[in-house]
Order: sequence, then C-alpha cells, then structure tokens
Amino acid sequence: MLAETSRLLNITIVGGSIPERSGDRLYNTCCVFGSDGKLKAKHRKIHLFDIDIPGKITFMESKTLTAGETPTIVDTDVGRIGIGICYDIRFQELAMIYAARGLFSLYFHWPMR
Repeated sequence: MLAETSRLLNITIVGGSIPERSGDRLYNTCCVFGSDGKLKAKHRKIHLFDIDIPGKITFMESKTLTAGETPTIVDTDVGRIGIGICYDIRFQELAMIYAARGLFSLYFHWPMR
C-alpha cells in the first residue's frame, strides 16, 4: 500500500515501523519508499528495549524481536536521512554517525502505555 501510494502521489514515504518477519526472526522495521514506488531502504531497530524492575514492570522486546545490525542511510527527494526507531534515540552514537555524515535523523516512536 505504501509503495503504491508513494508512486501515485509522486512522494517519498517513510513508513514508520512495522513488524517484519525474515525467516524465523521478527524485526521492528521502517521502510522508505521513493516517489517511484520502489523500496529505497529498510531500517531494522538496533536497540531493543528490555526492562525488569522487580515488583513494578517487566518488558522484554528481545523475547520477541531481533535487533537490527546497521545504521540506515537513504537518499530521498528531500535529502539524505538516517533512520532510527524508538529506543534507538537513547543511544547518541547512532545520531552521531548520522550527524558526522551531514544527515537528517528521523526517529519513530510507539507510545508507551
């Protein structure tokens, strides 16, 4: 749907993040579609959020998701951008890599409840 929409409207779409199955692994993935409707890049969330505060909260993304391994840089109609998802923003090294290459950084976050 995002590929078709980007092609029909002649725009670049950064598709937030969705669960993506690859083989027997599940990733939190952001897809970027160019104005021609073609997939330009795919970013898999690098930093998974695991927390265990006894008696309060336990949330372990790593029980379900696999971490991505590389920063994602993509050329778009509006410039070169670097992608990050949610907890990736808490690790300044990723933003520093992007900034050193003169990129915009885009981060996507699911609201925590």
